Amino acid sequence: MAGNEKEIAKVLVLNKGKMSLRHIGIVHSVGAPGASKGEYIEIDNVKDVAKLLSTEDSRKKADIYINGCGVSLKQEGATFSYNRLQRANLLEIFNLLKFSKPESALQRIDLEVKRFHDNKLDRRNRPWQDLFSEAEFKALSKFLMMEGAPNVGYSLHPAEFILEAPLRNISENNMRFFTFEEYFEACRDKFKIAIRRQWIGQSSNSEHKRASGLATKTGNAPWVFNNVIGQPRTGWRKNFPSEGRKTVYFLMIEKER
Repeated sequence: MAGNEKEIAKVLVLNKGKMSLRHIGIVHSVGAPGASKGEYIEIDNVKDVAKLLSTEDSRKKADIYINGCGVSLKQEGATFSYNRLQRANLLEIFNLLKFSKPESALQRIDLEVKRFHDNKLDRRNRPWQDLFSEAEFKALSKFLMMEGAPNVGYSLHPAEFILEAPLRNISENNMRFFTFEEYFEACRDKFKIAIRRQWIGQSSNSEHKRASGLATKTGNAPWVFNNVIGQPRTGWRKNFPSEGRKTVYFLMIEKER
């Protein structure tokens, strides 16, 4: 979910019956995803936004319901369209999306990660065109942004539309409302496959635990390296043996400015 999602929701709630959005018209209803498929809880006032709107559940592709339609909320500018995509899930997703050659797609990504680890790439943000056909990348992006998630499958709350707004001073005039096709066309040249790394043994407890968890999965092994490349900003853990440090990679889908 975007960092400005609660502010977007407040603006929508305050302007029920007055604000109009492309594709769905006047905003009459604003709701938070409920427990069952397609169910939502009506948000009647701004005081209920913080209480009802969850920002943590990645299984819900619709962050909010507007007029009964699931909507994914995005922040204007540079954002991550999907966070921490691990190798162990990729082949399953590629098969789910019926890629023509899923193993070949995975091998291309493996090679790119290895090249980055070996300092043979000038940037960690890679053009998606180097790794996927347009049809494959569009299908992958749509699934991760609108339809489902690894280890979960298809969401109980898929998104039909995308609403993008700035971080501050949100109004009807600076909200942009898209279908996925429209959003993809508007951002196609801004999307990148971002190669990111963490380290087993870094001082950040959360990052160390996340890297350790990724490394325990057999499917992630080709993205786990015993030699340390790079340096964690916060340094290394005390009383952790240097020979136990590892570099662990994952991917993000990033939208650049």
